[in-house]
Amino acid sequence: MLSKFFQLIKSYQSDIVLCVVIILISVISFNLGKISSLNGTKTPVKITGGESVENPKSQLQTTNYSLPTNPQVVASKNSKGKLYHFLWCPGASQIAEKNKITFVNEAAAIAAGYTLAGNCQK
Repeated sequence: MLSKFFQLIKSYQSDIVLCVVIILISVISFNLGKISSLNGTKTPVKITGGESVENPKSQLQTTNYSLPTNPQVVASKNSKGKLYHFLWCPGASQIAEKNKITFVNEAAAIAAGYTLAGNCQK
């Protein structure tokens, strides 16, 4: 039985050696990567020769996005829980057009007995 095992190994000897070499190279590469990341003697990056900026905030363009003060809300006629959604909420796009009720603002929906859906935020 042992002789059959050695014959099998000899017939696949080149494939076995190739697999062992690939595994060893992988293990060595991984460990070298870990060792190089532990080395704390990295050279810091220095930027020289650029123009100085006295007030960097003045060069940045900022845009303030705000939500409408009284956005429209929608609800479904078939909703058992009487939930309303803002137009940007995922639930608003799932309501079929024939079942959609549109309120002019959130206060109108609340006055009609609807509450804000749980997956919708202001």
